[in-house]
Amino acid sequence: MYKGDTPFGLDIEITKLVFNKANVCFKFIRLPTSARGLAELYKGFVDVLPSASFNIDRANNAHFTVPYRRERMRLFTRLDLPPVKSLTELFAEEYTFVTNPGAYYGEELKQILQISWYQQRLVEVASVSRRIELVNKKRIDFLIEDEYTGYYYINRLGYDRLRLHSYIVNDNAIHFMLSRLTFKNEEIAAINDAIAQLQPDIQAILERRPASTPTK
Repeated sequence: MYKGDTPFGLDIEITKLVFNKANVCFKFIRLPTSARGLAELYKGFVDVLPSASFNIDRANNAHFTVPYRRERMRLFTRLDLPPVKSLTELFAEEYTFVTNPGAYYGEELKQILQISWYQQRLVEVASVSRRIELVNKKRIDFLIEDEYTGYYYINRLGYDRLRLHSYIVNDNAIHFMLSRLTFKNEEIAAINDAIAQLQPDIQAILERRPASTPTK
């Protein structure tokens, strides 16, 4: 997340903490989408991506550190709906969804999007504020978003009619992805050691999350 050209947020704080502890120099650059970030990392034009979920395709192209936090992908909506047992139920009811291009939302959504009819129910938008705005204006039914990010922007933008649906789309560990063209084993070990040593500090950052939006 950015204020003007200045990066900020939970993962920015943790990145600064970890890489300073590991004595690894860094600077932040802004890219338009997660998909672009992955492409640049694989080519060696970007060295690190924070807030990265593990999957086999990514692991074939980059190193992963040990996890530094957990990420829960949730459904934000203005609809008043009962609990569901699967995401497929909502796609089958022809609701619409918006996501971030290139982001990983778990195997359930990945399998759902193998079906062309369901693919038509989902659009990708790079700007998180624009994604939330589309749901707030009822142009899209559901935003699938990291819980922390969704809470932050809802509070920041004053969208108090948006609510969190009870279904959890994906809950997994979050890592730093490191370029295979840049990082040596010694540097990866130093970053992993820093993450382990900084767990109390990371937990303190996590506990400063914005207050929750009521859950449906």
